[in-house]
Amino acid sequence: MPKILYLIASHTNPAQVARLARVLLHSSTDAQVLVHHDGSKTPLLPDTFSGDRRVMIYPTPLKVQWGGWSVVELELRCLAWLSEKAVEFDWLILLSGQDYPIQPPAKLEQLLSQTSYDGFIEYFPADSPPESQWNWDYRLSLERYWFRYYPVPAQCKWLFRKLYRPINWNPWLRLKGGRFGAKIALRRRTTPFSDTFRCYAGSQWHILNRSCIQYIHHFVSARSDIVDYYRHTMVPDESFFQTILVNNPDLNLCNDNLRYIAWRPPYPAVMQNNDFATLIHSGKFFARKFDTTIDDAIFNRLDDYLLVKNL
Repeated sequence: MPKILYLIASHTNPAQVARLARVLLHSSTDAQVLVHHDGSKTPLLPDTFSGDRRVMIYPTPLKVQWGGWSVVELELRCLAWLSEKAVEFDWLILLSGQDYPIQPPAKLEQLLSQTSYDGFIEYFPADSPPESQWNWDYRLSLERYWFRYYPVPAQCKWLFRKLYRPINWNPWLRLKGGRFGAKIALRRRTTPFSDTFRCYAGSQWHILNRSCIQYIHHFVSARSDIVDYYRHTMVPDESFFQTILVNNPDLNLCNDNLRYIAWRPPYPAVMQNNDFATLIHSGKFFARKFDTTIDDAIFNRLDDYLLVKNL
């Protein structure tokens, strides 16, 4: 069976993250877990994983801001750390701390041992997204990846609030505010995108083999201009890896990240006990998001289905 490395990006509820790690490792002797935990709000205590040697903790985690470059940077840093430590794996699976398997991990191992694909990642051309995709249209892609974003200094936020509505009609200027903070954006006159290097977008979560990981290493080292370009976009994690990988014709990618996500409030929905049948019959291997503080019963029910006991 292939060696799987689960990279878990988390920021809250360490006990739930530990439970996720245990269920992933339960049925495999070769699987490993690397946890990148942003402890700026909820710290990760040293004994969270009970000393399991197959669980590695990234030693210098970033403070991660939704919608910013830090979401991409945490994965790039973890990949570099794995390379530096010479950690062996055949496949890397990116999960959030609020994901959970909805099929036995052994079934996924079987799939990965037989597949001809190099990766499972959702993607579509950012300049012509499918109509059914998350209510995503070209205007969203344009704002995210054809503008350069700058943070608004604290002393200027009063002006930001005053100008927010009247300025956003301008095709060359945007003011954006949200959980990523306040930012001003200017339309770029030139971009790295072309007919031979298109901008792609899609869900952040993916499953990639060694060929994909090695190509990402190579690309990031060789194309610092693309890395710098994406540093100043909005929500780069939903485009950066797709753009790198899909533009490489030597990689055979499946346009499916094997995740179940329900786009209903609070976007995405928190999976609960009444979602159980939908989850296990979805044809996917993971789902998000889950929260033990909202519904703990769904975890126990999934554990029974996964034949995992005493977690």
